[in-house]
Amino acid sequence: MSARWERLESELWETAGVLLVADSSAVTIDPGITPAEIAAIGDQAAAAGAGVEAILITHVHSDHTCGIGAFPDAEVSMGPLAAAEVTNGAAARSVRALADQRGYDYAGEPRVDRVLEPGAAGRAGPFTIETLALPGHTDGGLAYRVRSEGVLVVGDYLSSYEFPFVYYSTAAYRATLAGLLDLLRRDPPRVVVSGHGPAHDPEQAIAIGEADLAYLHALREAVRSALEGGSSATAAAEAGAAVEPPRPA
Repeated sequence: MSARWERLESELWETAGVLLVADSSAVTIDPGITPAEIAAIGDQAAAAGAGVEAILITHVHSDHTCGIGAFPDAEVSMGPLAAAEVTNGAAARSVRALADQRGYDYAGEPRVDRVLEPGAAGRAGPFTIETLALPGHTDGGLAYRVRSEGVLVVGDYLSSYEFPFVYYSTAAYRATLAGLLDLLRRDPPRVVVSGHGPAHDPEQAIAIGEADLAYLHALREAVRSALEGGSSATAAAEAGAAVEPPRPA
């Protein structure tokens, strides 16, 4: 099998996806964001003599799911909690809000054709994909490792573009970072692709992960100390917000 991959970057928020091509088959991860950028993914695959037959979604924020509808013949896979947000309509509402905000006309809406079990390996098109649960940024994120190509796609973690955005749980985010750091030290890929900002080698990703984990521990300590000192929940939240993040948003 003759295979290659490339990182895709949107003009918005340095949002990154991946296109994998092997012979006549293509797989894309988190296709987006503008309609022109989404169309270009299909064009790039076609130029390589391939069709997009599978889509992998790291998490269901609209900047990572808005391109699904442009590929009606592709099998769309994601984790079970992410799939639930597609099924209950939350993902579609999020994409419609992005479309309204930006004036975009997206083809179709997010869908899910296959639910992936976190921690298990499976096939996406011609590629073997390893999955890793990534709770914290959202409740149901997944990382995808394509070992044959040396690439690990981690959604909105290990980003040099932004500090940790926690929509679900700071405790889960800390645990996810600890797991990623262990993987990067013990079984590193060649390249780590974050959902925003440039790709990294393992050493760069470790440095980012350590800084993010230290920040989240400091945030926890600031909030804990404030609460134990008798501060209100509002004041404790303000103490947490005062912790210096590892990089600007």
